[in-house]
Amino acid sequence: MEETYTYDALVQFLYHELSAQEVAEMTTSLEDDIEMLTVFQSLVSAKAQFPKVQFSPSSGVLNNIMQYSAKTMLEVQS
Repeated sequence: MEETYTYDALVQFLYHELSAQEVAEMTTSLEDDIEMLTVFQSLVSAKAQFPKVQFSPSSGVLNNIMQYSAKTMLEVQS
């Protein structure tokens, strides 16, 4: 099999993090490459086995993130 994809791209596809064009390309690739589809199905299976936890960060942590984001945005704009 010629590797025409990366595992990162498959994970991004799994988590719906690709652009519409990339999704179309990945879908076509999965339809055409059985080995790639097998790898993707393994990723889907692994994801299904992750524990179903939800994290609730404290308001202090969220405030720190927002302050850092605002600070870095100001630095980029300068």
